[in-house]
Amino acid sequence: MTLYVDEKYYSDNFNGKKIPEDEIEKYLKLAQEKIDSITYNRIVAIGFNNLTKFQQEKIGDAICYQAEYICTNGYNNENNRDVSSYSVLDISVSVDNSNSNKTIAQRKNMSEIAYDYVHKTGLDSKLR
Repeated sequence: MTLYVDEKYYSDNFNGKKIPEDEIEKYLKLAQEKIDSITYNRIVAIGFNNLTKFQQEKIGDAICYQAEYICTNGYNNENNRDVSSYSVLDISVSVDNSNSNKTIAQRKNMSEIAYDYVHKTGLDSKLR
């Protein structure tokens, strides 16, 4: 996997300081996976270098914000699930309807800023 942004970008351009130095690449990879997922792998198909300068900057910063978010909160927050409880015998499932009060970023287990940056690029749109 070729990273869209590297440790140098995170440290120098983004001014990141929240992720321990020896784990930056790991979190950048996880963040890139999340960004690729919500953009329906359009960046993979188009190629990061073929994006507009604006899109490259927004995606680069989104990856850095998401990497810090993952470092703090984990890749998927298990408290952010629709199923709030379940039983095994006589099968019973309870669905948490409070998910409707969550932002799109919260439902996708993302940093609000990272989601906003990706959204500004238009790459997360289902209509393409």
